Amino acid sequence: MDTRLKNVSRRKSTKVLAFILTVIIITTGVLLIQYLAFTGREFESLFLEEYKDSSHFYHNHILPARNRVIYLIQNKEQVTTTPDDLNYYYYVSDGETVSTNAADENIEFFEQFGKGNNSPEIEDWTYGEYTDGNYLYHYEREGQFSLVLAFPDEYMAAEQEKWENTRESLMPFVIIIGTLLILALGLIIFLTFVTGRKQDDDELHMWRIDKIYTEILVIAFGTLFALWLAIGIDLFGYNMEVQLFNSNTGTTNQLGLSQIYSLILYGLVTVVMITLMGILFLSMVRKIKAKKFMKHSLIYTIYFKIKDFLKSFFDGRRFEKFPLTKALFYRQMAFIIVSGILVAMTFLFIFLPPFMIIPPLIEIAVIYWYVKYNNRTYEEINKGFDESLQEQMKSERMKVELITNVSHDLKTPLTSIISYIDLLSKEELSETARDYVNILSEKSYRLKSIVSDLFDLAKSTSGDINLDLEKLDLKKLIEQTLGDMADEIDTSGLQIRTRLPEGPVYIKSDGKRLYRVFQNLIDNALKYSLKGTRVYIELEEVNGKAITVIKNIAGYEMDFTAEEILQRFSRGDKSRTTEGSGLGLSIAESFTKVCGGEFVVDIDGDLFKVIIKFDIMK
Repeated sequence: MDTRLKNVSRRKSTKVLAFILTVIIITTGVLLIQYLAFTGREFESLFLEEYKDSSHFYHNHILPARNRVIYLIQNKEQVTTTPDDLNYYYYVSDGETVSTNAADENIEFFEQFGKGNNSPEIEDWTYGEYTDGNYLYHYEREGQFSLVLAFPDEYMAAEQEKWENTRESLMPFVIIIGTLLILALGLIIFLTFVTGRKQDDDELHMWRIDKIYTEILVIAFGTLFALWLAIGIDLFGYNMEVQLFNSNTGTTNQLGLSQIYSLILYGLVTVVMITLMGILFLSMVRKIKAKKFMKHSLIYTIYFKIKDFLKSFFDGRRFEKFPLTKALFYRQMAFIIVSGILVAMTFLFIFLPPFMIIPPLIEIAVIYWYVKYNNRTYEEINKGFDESLQEQMKSERMKVELITNVSHDLKTPLTSIISYIDLLSKEELSETARDYVNILSEKSYRLKSIVSDLFDLAKSTSGDINLDLEKLDLKKLIEQTLGDMADEIDTSGLQIRTRLPEGPVYIKSDGKRLYRVFQNLIDNALKYSLKGTRVYIELEEVNGKAITVIKNIAGYEMDFTAEEILQRFSRGDKSRTTEGSGLGLSIAESFTKVCGGEFVVDIDGDLFKVIIKFDIMK
């Protein structure tokens, strides 16, 4: 049963429902409080039984009465209003003249209001001291006048009754708001327990918002809360339409149109703000559960990174995978520390001349130890480098030898296969069988080409290649290559545009290898160029060098670098819609370099360009 209850409580739908109910309950409670404020109910009546003890009585009766009488006195006006209109008695005397609205102008008349318990303490009035009785208030302005205010028992009894009626009308709302508060707290506690949990396991699952630094979450929460309060104060500040106490009913439940609009607007604002604050609050709760509230703060992160950075200077973690370098590091740290101590000792022994020689002698011994063992470590490092280099060279040689041997061993059986396929093609075969033979012939010749490329590449890479260097005309070699490939050019449908010098361009190179270079490059352009475009071949002399440029527009997106395309078996056309082994450019680069030239690939958008440079022979 407990497991079932846990699964239900951790369901996403349950948590979403609880969150929505929390927002609705809080919004309802806030709007109820604002409704009560708009209808003029005094919340102070819930805490004070006597109306005369309230700030409402002080601000709405005592202060207005005192200010009015003082104003009339200062303007030398006689108050003619009757006691019934004013709801209070006053008595003012400057020592010579008396102004009062009481039937008896004697001050003794007011003694009847000073009997009974003392009235509550009220903040000092602006103009001087006051004394009070039950409903009697005395204000005296030294050297000018003395003012006495008195409120009849009947009037105060009526106000007290209104005060009690207000308290009674508030109690049902207080019960409702209290119930809503308890429900909201219960739902918040529930969400606090289940947030980050799933019904399938007991692991804590973090949300994307939890990746935000803690300070940002706290500042965002505080900002939203302050903004929510500011909007509330602005909408529900002192409002001239607030319904005041009524002498007959005590309060009124009627709202003005602007107040209704304010309630609707603040309700929407509260829903948005409580939702956002709830999301931020639950994110902080999940961080606390995961013990990441402080660790994922921006301050802690900066502190930890600075601490870790400084610590890395002394713990040697950077050299964990390199034992020899790590030994050098710790030896260096020991040397620095010991040298620092010896320097301090030298200053201390200044006042003890016989002992001043001790720190330098120890320093010499430390330096000898430091240099001796460092040299030994350097020798071990160099030895490791040499062994690694030798192993790498050995591995590379084995790789080249393997490719060479395999290529060589494949040639004999491949030649036999091609020969037998050729013989088979001369026999009388059915149409289907002849198609199969044609396919076998095509694929076997392609395989032979690949094996030949592998063999050539292996030989050129290893340096075990015989070169026949001679003086040759580069212009003529390019023209010869184009002439030999005329059929392939016509079949491709591409146009070749050449820009060659009028005279010969002599270089020193191997004609057969260089012919293979241009053959591969032109073949590469024919295979991978965009249909209907042109291939440009240019040759010019610049600063004593013969520079050949072959460029074309690719028929596919070239999402690779020049270094990547020159790797063995690498093809620019990832879809592999064209025939090719991926060795053409590698062979061209390798042959160019062994012949003494420079080979550069340049990619600019869809433009693929190969640049070949050779020194010109004079």
